[in-house]
Amino acid sequence: MMNRISDITRQKIADEMSIRKICYSGRLSEPDFLGRIFDLKKLPSRDRRYTNAYDDIYQHTVNNNDWEDDWIYTDPRINFLHCEDEIYLKFLSLSVHPRIREKVTETNELISLYNRCLAIDEFEVVQKDLISGVPVFAGRQKLIDQAYTDAKKIEIKKYLDTNYVNGKINVMTNAIHNDTDLAIGTAKELLETVCKSILNHRGEHLKPEWTLPQLIKATTSALDFKPKGASDPEKAERAIRQVLGGIASIVQGVSELRNDFGTGHGKDANFVVIEPKYAKLIVGVVSEIAIFYLSTNGEFAEIIETEAV
Repeated sequence: MMNRISDITRQKIADEMSIRKICYSGRLSEPDFLGRIFDLKKLPSRDRRYTNAYDDIYQHTVNNNDWEDDWIYTDPRINFLHCEDEIYLKFLSLSVHPRIREKVTETNELISLYNRCLAIDEFEVVQKDLISGVPVFAGRQKLIDQAYTDAKKIEIKKYLDTNYVNGKINVMTNAIHNDTDLAIGTAKELLETVCKSILNHRGEHLKPEWTLPQLIKATTSALDFKPKGASDPEKAERAIRQVLGGIASIVQGVSELRNDFGTGHGKDANFVVIEPKYAKLIVGVVSEIAIFYLSTNGEFAEIIETEAV
């Protein structure tokens, strides 16, 4: 399969990093950095004194430091100039990982460089997550409105940061363009999880037979929507709750879409998936509702997991 990120783009990035004297491996040695991408112990050595690539690379980049700085682009074992796009993007993303690169100014400089050069091939390196409040990046082909869904995903994780929720968020956002029924089904499950977690956090009784609209209604009733800076907080709260009344209709639509087009129900052989634009709408609406309720609740809520049915 032909690479979409050209060797011209890759060479330009390599040249600019060299001019700016920025080492791709950051605080790590070159073999330790590359070992996070390749199994160097299983790759051959070019130096007959060693039996594997790790020892070979360590000898010539750490002990002797007698290889040219750009060897990673031409060495056939690494070959970042012509390797698969997925591997090359992993290389770029790892070079700005917070465990690799300590200086934020350097990280920002590299992200700017990468995206300026990658743009011509319609790729980009963007924030995908947070570790201890520090951004983690990943490379990808540019998709319309992907930046919006990524931002929502990161915001939700501020309130519900567990492997379960992270998995749901990743599935939901990543499936928009290639598995719309999965995106819709997972969006419904995420919203159920948010509501149940908030209600449990507030000591509200949860009925197992409650539907998603009923969960939304109970969550709305349990939260305080009184604006702190309003001149008439009571009136403002009534207006807000009136607006929130429309959420029940939106959520009912989500439920019906999930039942007809989402995961969790058997489909016949002639089943046709819904168009991505509708899945994107549902994921966007669910994300905004989830963030609104979580931010109103304010505190970190313990997860009440919801499984697909």
